[in-house]
Amino acid sequence: MNVTQHTARRDRRSWLRPMLVWAAAIAITVPLLSVVTPAETATAATALPDGLTSPTAAGSCWEAKQNYPASADGVYWVVTPTLKAPTQVYCDMTTDGGGWALVGRGREGWKNNYNGLRAANVATTPSGTGAFQTAQLAALTVDGLLNGTAVKDLADGIRLKRATNTTGTTFQEVRFKMTKRDRWVWTFRGEHPVGTYTFTGSPAAAVGSGSGGQTASFGNNTAYRRVDQSISSAQGWVGGFSFGSGVTGTNSATSYLWSNTNGLGGARPFTQVFIRPKLKIADMNFGTIPDAGAPAQTLRAMPESDAITTRWGVTGQANGIDGELNTEVAAFGQVGNTVYVGGNFQYVQRTLNATGTNKIEQKFLAAFDVNTGEFIPSFKPNLNGQVKAIIGLPDGRLAIGGDFSQVDGSTQQSVVVLNAQTGAKASGWQVQAENRNVGGTSQVRGFSIENGWLYLSGNFTHLVPASGPTASTWNGGRINVTTGAPDTNWNPNLNGTSVGVDASKTGDRAYFSGYFQQTGANVARNAVALQSTAGADQVQPVFTPHFSGGAAHGTWQLGIAEAGSNVWLGGSEHSLIQYDRTSFASKAGNITKNGGDFQAVVVNPNTNIVFGGCHCGDFAYSSAYNWPDVGTNWTQGDSINLFGAWDATTGAYLPDFNPIVQARRGFGAWAFFTDSAGNFWSGGDFAYSTRAGEVNQWSGGFARFAARDIVAPSTPSGLGGTPIGAGTTHLSWNGSTDNRSAVSYEVIRDNKVVVSTTSTSFDVPTEATPVRYFVRAVDATGNRSATTAVYLVAPPSASDLTFITSGANWKWRFDSAALPADWNTVAFNDSAWASGNSVLGLGTTGLGTDIGVGAPSPRPLSAQFRRTFTVSNPLTVVDGQISVIADDGVVVYVNGTEVGRTNLPAGTLTQNSYASAAPRSGPAAGARVVYNVPSSLLVAGTNVVAASMHANFRTTPDLSFDLRFTAKVGQPPVAPAAPVVTGSASDSTTAQLSWTQPAGSAVTEYRVSRDGNQVGVVPAPGLTFTDTGLTPETSYAYSVVAVNAFGQISTPGTANVTTPAGPVDPNVAFIANGSTWRWQYTSAALPADWNTTAFDDSAWASGAAVLGFNAPGQQTNISVGAPTPRPLSAQFRSSFTVADPGTILTAQLSVIADDGVVVYLNGTEIARANLPAGTLTQNSYATTAPTAAAAAANRIVVDVPVNLLVAGTNTIAASTHLNYRSSPTASFDLSLNGTR
Repeated sequence: MNVTQHTARRDRRSWLRPMLVWAAAIAITVPLLSVVTPAETATAATALPDGLTSPTAAGSCWEAKQNYPASADGVYWVVTPTLKAPTQVYCDMTTDGGGWALVGRGREGWKNNYNGLRAANVATTPSGTGAFQTAQLAALTVDGLLNGTAVKDLADGIRLKRATNTTGTTFQEVRFKMTKRDRWVWTFRGEHPVGTYTFTGSPAAAVGSGSGGQTASFGNNTAYRRVDQSISSAQGWVGGFSFGSGVTGTNSATSYLWSNTNGLGGARPFTQVFIRPKLKIADMNFGTIPDAGAPAQTLRAMPESDAITTRWGVTGQANGIDGELNTEVAAFGQVGNTVYVGGNFQYVQRTLNATGTNKIEQKFLAAFDVNTGEFIPSFKPNLNGQVKAIIGLPDGRLAIGGDFSQVDGSTQQSVVVLNAQTGAKASGWQVQAENRNVGGTSQVRGFSIENGWLYLSGNFTHLVPASGPTASTWNGGRINVTTGAPDTNWNPNLNGTSVGVDASKTGDRAYFSGYFQQTGANVARNAVALQSTAGADQVQPVFTPHFSGGAAHGTWQLGIAEAGSNVWLGGSEHSLIQYDRTSFASKAGNITKNGGDFQAVVVNPNTNIVFGGCHCGDFAYSSAYNWPDVGTNWTQGDSINLFGAWDATTGAYLPDFNPIVQARRGFGAWAFFTDSAGNFWSGGDFAYSTRAGEVNQWSGGFARFAARDIVAPSTPSGLGGTPIGAGTTHLSWNGSTDNRSAVSYEVIRDNKVVVSTTSTSFDVPTEATPVRYFVRAVDATGNRSATTAVYLVAPPSASDLTFITSGANWKWRFDSAALPADWNTVAFNDSAWASGNSVLGLGTTGLGTDIGVGAPSPRPLSAQFRRTFTVSNPLTVVDGQISVIADDGVVVYVNGTEVGRTNLPAGTLTQNSYASAAPRSGPAAGARVVYNVPSSLLVAGTNVVAASMHANFRTTPDLSFDLRFTAKVGQPPVAPAAPVVTGSASDSTTAQLSWTQPAGSAVTEYRVSRDGNQVGVVPAPGLTFTDTGLTPETSYAYSVVAVNAFGQISTPGTANVTTPAGPVDPNVAFIANGSTWRWQYTSAALPADWNTTAFDDSAWASGAAVLGFNAPGQQTNISVGAPTPRPLSAQFRSSFTVADPGTILTAQLSVIADDGVVVYLNGTEIARANLPAGTLTQNSYATTAPTAAAAAANRIVVDVPVNLLVAGTNTIAASTHLNYRSSPTASFDLSLNGTR
């Protein structure tokens, strides 16, 4: 295919815009390596994958080259179902037709590491002197590039490009095939068989071919036609894809042929390793995702390969002996939140060269916090020998075993129970392990607890309690963990030291391994399964292990553990073998080479993993049973470094647990433990480990490894899309959380990941046909959440409306001056404001307008933005949504009405209001907030969106604002139907209305009118109204209209209501307390008719009761202007009307008598008090002198004859009298009430 043919495809135009959208989106969200752009695709993009962007990733370098033959060398995106997401790979597009993927490069220092080495540098620096430091892709990544293609099936094999001179101007090409490799490994120094191979290039002596050999060394001479992986002290123990001894190198930093010393043969050339899988996207099965989404994908539970940062370590040999049976660490155990480390160490220290308080002498046993790894100095045991076994007892005490003979200065042979907090010998039962053989020394090597028994392995003949019978238990035994009594009826009777011990979880047996050959008189070569019943008989059939080296090489076995239906045994001559628990037939064999014996075997039932430790540092051969010749039937040759992990059920080696540790003298791993927090502890004579980031660290005696994260992030939610212009849709979603790390997101187009991003939004092309999208979250370890449900990105329809697009031009201000009250309304004049394109903000990238330029000082706390838009018919607008960046806080208004606020306090906001949070601009842009906009807020014609952005603090480093407003065209709403109204009078002055909820559009309120005048508004969903204050015996016409959110009004529903007559009050108040009275206070004689209705009192004064002087509650002072001497009496008159005296049933008078009083109705006396009998004059004296307060509290009450009442005007007249002329007080008040 030539250039002209390629660019002339009929679908070129339809694909141009989507590809440009992809490119623009990728440039923003994904960090890119330098990608070479083929000449053919510089001006156009097609449907064929080109590898130039993540969304257009190819299935292989080869596919990109096939699709675009002019593609040049460089970095390309590749994706396969096994890779899961697009990955950037350096592609050689030149050699032999191109399409080669670079998987590793470097000079000396190639590693066996399964998890790769400086993997990121492979693509960024593929060649040159800067590429001399070796970088290798992780084996899982290479397997992803292969996508299930077996390495042995690669048509072009594995390709090496090796420099053949020191200046790097000539190179050799090597092609070779590995005849039995399935998955990728970097263990080329192992015994992988090689099929055919070819050598081409320069010099001429470098050309040749052949077959056979192993990846460790193959070729047909000892010069250029040789690939040698061996390491040696002469070459500084660093390997590479070396030439034979006939090719020498130099130790110059810039030499392409390196040797540890100048002129030394076996030079390590700069080498690039390539593979060429020929995979096409169209040919690979990416599976299908249902619309509901795909489930989460999590990793297998196992420890991390990277060690936890060292907090403390242990050093020294406390017993003065340095050997494989005297390593710094030999045992772990836990009680509560404390992990105990035992062995032969002398010091606990923080760092390699620690001194002072950071280096503490504490021999043989130390305690550390399970969560932090911090040393616990308060635990201070006193032992005289090393610790080989540790276990926490059910009662919270700590049991230890070893070769000590004293604890706390007293005899305690080989086993002791300690106080778990202090390290002192604990109260409660104690047992000693004695060796009563002549010259024998005792030692306890292992513990296992099951069914209330503590099983012990080691070198002893008797278990001796502090009290009670001694048990004869040769080289193995058990103790009741409750009573401390050794079992006298259970004697393994082994004729040699036992090392490993494991009691079956089923409770039916216990396993021992070690140096013995018999149990009693029966053969038991180095491993035995004993029944847990009395007598300790052998389980049948007898366990007869396979010995990898035969008797000539030793048969001792050191580690043994049961895992479900299997038993694992590890020991001499590099073997770790899985056996069937029932038949003891071997099921899976493993040989380490060039390595050493297995020394520790432990099962973690929670993860179904067997851990095996050895003094090995090279390769683990699966399905191998013999050593030193592993044969040719082995199936895998993986990297192992002092310890490894196997699936406890299948027996398969787990290569992705590949920690990098270094032993001080090569004695390896002797102890394993998984603590309650899930951390994996491994110990021996460790000196160094590698933590995250490929950082080498000191690890004295032991290293800890955190449990690998196996929890998927939460599922992203709310996946949706917004058109943001011709041909582009902005996808956004709500972010996920993870239990450990930050997350990234994979955007999936139909069934294939097109991009990984840390943002919660991504722009995708809007294509000619609908496209399914999903999003899932990925944590740092590689756990993937469930995907969202599908979101369909469809081409725009006539129903889509965009009122404001991202990147639009806005009027804005950034000022501390007070905001005008109407700044967010259409009427506001913003002509004086600045204008600019969004994103508007400061301190961040991607700004369309930097509002910080020229901003006043101090910097304002808020900025305001306005943009107008036109709506022709708001009744047809539905599903309005505003999507806005909240950075730091934002409030948005439509036509002056708030539609939402984020990161801002409730209540009234001003230009000086602070945001309540301080997100950075990047996360805020990826987590835009969405506000629904009721169409009822819109008006026909000009509308305005106004927003105010607020800072959390005045010096916030960044602020940003961008807003989109979209909606859809819908059917205009139908006005509500007329409500059906019913009404009734609940009393003479009140009407009660109710009505039905009408059909049609949703009602927001009901307006109620009476006789044509609106008297009330009832917000929906209310359906009743009470009208009060009406006139009795009156008819009223009511109407009710329903109003929807758009202001549409229904036809009225009507009802008529007539109020009944009002009820008759039986109580009649003729004169009330506090009424106004006509009065006189004079010594003149009283006219004879002064107390009748006919008397003219118009010349008298007028005032409200209480009338008097110096009286409580007084309203009118009658002493003002009174004559001297003071008159003895005062007179008072008041009139009232009675329409029909015949309707009055009773009447009652209440009056103050201060000092005395007489009362008349229509001239007839009706009451007198404190006055003498007979005729009274103005100068009559009262007979008593009560105080005004007492008189008011003890009013005179009398019933009034109702026959004294007349139709029309009636008059009450009263005269009050003093007891003596200088009386200090006088007071008058009266009430007259009746009943009908």
